[in-house]
Amino acid sequence: MPEIPDLQHYLGDLESKDKASRIRTLSLLKDKLTLAPGSSDVGDHSMNYNLIDALANRLVNDPAERCRELSLTIIAECLRDMDPAKIVRSARCIVPAAAERFGSQPFREPVEELRLKLIETCTKILHQAASELSYERSHPITDILAFSLVSALTDRFPEGKRAAATAISTLCHIAPWSINLHFVALMIELSTNLSHQHAKTRLLTLDAIVDVTCVSTICNALPHVFRQIVLPKLGRICMDRSKKVRVCFARSLGVWLVRGLDCITVAEEAIGKSPGALHEFASDLLALLFMLLSDESREVAAMAVSELNAVGIHWQLATSKSISKWCVAELPLPCVPSVLPRDFACNAAYLVSSAATTLVTLHFQPILNIQLAWLSCWMPPMRAHNLHALASLIITSGAAVNSSFQVGKLIQTYGNWISDNDEGVQGGSRAAIRALGAVLIDHSPALRILLDFGTPPLAAVRNDSLVNVILEHLRRVSARRIASSATTMVTLFCHLAEASAEQRASCPMPSNADAADICLCYAVRNLLRLRLELDELALAKLMRSLLLLPSFTSAFLPTYTQASPSSNYMVNQSLVILLAHFGQSSRADFVQICFDAVIGLLPKPNPCYEIHTVSWLLLSALVRICPGAVASVFDTVLAPILLVHVHPCSNPNPEARIKALSLLHTLMCALDAQGKFSEFTIATLIESAVLPNLVWYTGRTANSTRKAALAVLHGVLHSALTPSTGLSMEQTGIQPILKLLPVLGTSLDEYDTSSREISLSCLTTLLNCLPPTSLQLNSVLELYPAIVKRLDDSLDDIRLEACATFSAFARVTPPNALTETILEYCIEHFLVHLDDANVNVQSAVFQALLTIGSVGPLAKVMLSRKVSEISFSHRDPALAIRLLNVLNLS
Repeated sequence: MPEIPDLQHYLGDLESKDKASRIRTLSLLKDKLTLAPGSSDVGDHSMNYNLIDALANRLVNDPAERCRELSLTIIAECLRDMDPAKIVRSARCIVPAAAERFGSQPFREPVEELRLKLIETCTKILHQAASELSYERSHPITDILAFSLVSALTDRFPEGKRAAATAISTLCHIAPWSINLHFVALMIELSTNLSHQHAKTRLLTLDAIVDVTCVSTICNALPHVFRQIVLPKLGRICMDRSKKVRVCFARSLGVWLVRGLDCITVAEEAIGKSPGALHEFASDLLALLFMLLSDESREVAAMAVSELNAVGIHWQLATSKSISKWCVAELPLPCVPSVLPRDFACNAAYLVSSAATTLVTLHFQPILNIQLAWLSCWMPPMRAHNLHALASLIITSGAAVNSSFQVGKLIQTYGNWISDNDEGVQGGSRAAIRALGAVLIDHSPALRILLDFGTPPLAAVRNDSLVNVILEHLRRVSARRIASSATTMVTLFCHLAEASAEQRASCPMPSNADAADICLCYAVRNLLRLRLELDELALAKLMRSLLLLPSFTSAFLPTYTQASPSSNYMVNQSLVILLAHFGQSSRADFVQICFDAVIGLLPKPNPCYEIHTVSWLLLSALVRICPGAVASVFDTVLAPILLVHVHPCSNPNPEARIKALSLLHTLMCALDAQGKFSEFTIATLIESAVLPNLVWYTGRTANSTRKAALAVLHGVLHSALTPSTGLSMEQTGIQPILKLLPVLGTSLDEYDTSSREISLSCLTTLLNCLPPTSLQLNSVLELYPAIVKRLDDSLDDIRLEACATFSAFARVTPPNALTETILEYCIEHFLVHLDDANVNVQSAVFQALLTIGSVGPLAKVMLSRKVSEISFSHRDPALAIRLLNVLNLS
């Protein structure tokens, strides 16, 4: 420092009340110290301490910001090249003055930049005087500074917070004893800053917490401070948005674990030495380290694996024993990373060393309990991350998982979270389930728990959750380990398919049935991939499960093609695997070989199935997929089941009867079922299914029931009473037909147009089956008005069918039954429609009139006379003249 002969004059001017004078004096001092040539060793100046005392007084008492700033600059210049002993002497006035400015509440120094500069100056003093301060176990400078830094941590200025955290770390390395008295206050403020918005602040705060916890002896006596203040704040750092903070946290956990796992010898224990204060938090810290090990960032996961392996080696060496004493039975697992992209946590776990694996296995139960407790966090990303951590924990210590208690707890947890609304939580649950399937040696406990999904503890788990659990469980399972549980797995699939089918049937728009079906398809495909041997009963149960899924049922239909709009790639792929597994080339052949066993699983109705039950759904699927096989066993197996569902006495529910009649109609109309129904079956169907349901009642439901019964009758007549089937009147008998005629005549007046059309079609078929002129008089009197009335129907198709029906009616009517009155009534009504606007109706009426004319001489004469009378009143008399010419020629 150059000579300043008038230094006393400058010191006197510093006490001036004029702010400008003080600023000018301080500026001159600054210029002389920084710009004047000469020695820079300020320690040689005899007046240096007086100057520093005066400047320190300016720091505390000067109201002018510029004066305080210049004073601090001059102090820093004076201290720059001092030796440690002189710096300690100067610090006795500087540090208290600075601490008073930034260590009070509220801050006496209102300027943020000056508070920052004060803390940095104190930190620089610590570094320069480190050699002197380290010899003195208790020094007022460090005590004052430690106390003032507690308040400095509350500064809203981010750089001030960071400077305070840096000063605390420096204090821990130079004068760690000064931290003891203020440990609790420091930990409270540092933990609060862990949630600061700036990553740099969080980073330096975390380093400071590590330093404080490692050097403070108070922590040994107050472990609850770490548990109650620090640990609750550490969980969120695992989810910190800054990768650098997470990497730093992994290093910090490694330091804490090394301190906590230090073991003491017998001699040390005899003299009263105890393990580190963090010893009881080893499980908590390991759980946090697994959270970082399951990080999606490779850098963070690599740091966590490195720290865990280092901790394992340190623990092995600290015990002074062979690691073999602690070693647990390792699983014969291939350390092959998963190819699934969401198994990043499991892949990281494969890199854990054997020493660290043994350490984690010894702490497995408390770590598992901690991670399960963290799943109650309200933040979905935290839950998802924790589920991935569970997956890595299971892979690391797989030997500890293989107990029924652990498996039950884990499956219940995964089942609860796999249907979470957050996709991240769902993905984490799936990864954890795949990890469980990879490490289990015996899968029976898991399957038994899943099989009892309707009872506690899984009563609250939804059906689609269980399906997803099964799906993911089979992703990485070993065929050798699950081979003994193949039958149980198939039984489980059957139960889940039943639950899914019932849910769909009972709910018009189910929210999760389709998702459950898709997952179940994937699960079946994964099961078949394992190449398990299934017995006949297990195969029947598997087929039963597939038939309850709409996607598979559609794929088994004869009309299904892969190019159809409803085709599903997943289902097609599953069916290819299924057929290859059982050595079949055709879907129809595969269903046929399983048909007898599957239909044998149908229970006996008591008195009949509910429409929303699995038994009814399975019966419907079999009828639609295998109508030929169903028709072959109809009399022995299906008739006792279906007939009780269609008869009003055994099934009073009209909606159920309508569904049963619709199913029966599907069977009757199937091409594969043609010609496979006996005359006894036909007569039974007419007596028990059709006639009881054609009884007229009011209401829309009754109308729908009659319509369904008419559809069944139409199917029976057109599939069983055609000449190609080889059945004749001698086989079927005339009595069933005679019972139907009056009922069908009544049905011609139905309000529903399709019912009228079906009735006419059935009546035409029945009349064509009767011998000529065999119709009884009472039937003639009942039918002819109803048939003729349909000529006035609003639909042309019904009028056309009425003409065909009347032609068949005229063929089987005895000539003496058609009296003059009847003939006149019929001829007049038909002649009206001979001039119909529809050409097709004209042609049909023309043929019907010719049939009437062929009944007998009386009919021919009356028809000729009536045609002659009305021919000239038609718009186009050509057809009437043609009819008259035909009658005259005949």
